[in-house]
Amino acid sequence: MKYNRKEEAEAALAALEQAWAYYTPVPMPVSDAPVYEDLPLAA
Repeated sequence: MKYNRKEEAEAALAALEQAWAYYTPVPMPVSDAPVYEDLPLAA
């Protein structure tokens, strides 16, 4: 029985990339709205 090491390595790398993408936190988006320090937060 002959194994294709390249296909095994590519499949393992794809699984590793999916696991890394799943466990990597997504950075929170930064708001582009202007910040006014002197206004109260109640709208």
